[in-house]
Amino acid sequence: MSEIRIHGLLARFADTETLLLATRALRGAGYTHLDAYSPHPVQGLSEALAIEDHRVPVIALICAVLAGAATLALQVYASLDYPFNVGGKPVVSWPAYVIVTFAMSMVGATLGALLSMLLLNGFPKPYHPLFNIAEFSDASRDGFFLCLQSSDPRFDPQRGRALLEHQGALRVWEVPQ
Repeated sequence: MSEIRIHGLLARFADTETLLLATRALRGAGYTHLDAYSPHPVQGLSEALAIEDHRVPVIALICAVLAGAATLALQVYASLDYPFNVGGKPVVSWPAYVIVTFAMSMVGATLGALLSMLLLNGFPKPYHPLFNIAEFSDASRDGFFLCLQSSDPRFDPQRGRALLEHQGALRVWEVPQ
């Protein structure tokens, strides 16, 4: 008979303080593959999880520069391809292009940030192993959860369960893959 693979251990905590303390304790114990879920933002939780991902702002900047350059290039091309003599201005008059170029740069940055955020967060995700735990639906209402993933190099189900319970977990589930 084959061994059942697990995604990790899911622990429920009573409030944000115990969730933060448990997250810091597990990070201090050397666990690196942790994820926390709560119905509202918890101040200090991203620092406790050591989340340092700066890809979204970089992608937004790249999209803004590309959109602005493409818009400016299109306006210059249109002016050179179909020149107008308006009040003696030069054919390529850059001050007239600033407003549209800036606006399209902002559109590019917004779309880049939105799409990269969705893709990097894994959306749309119709299935996640945590959805197998019925109580996990409380994460959007009043539950505070911490998941210790089995992909962590230090993962040991018995040791992890004991550590989570020692940190004040109300309940700990083994999450099937």
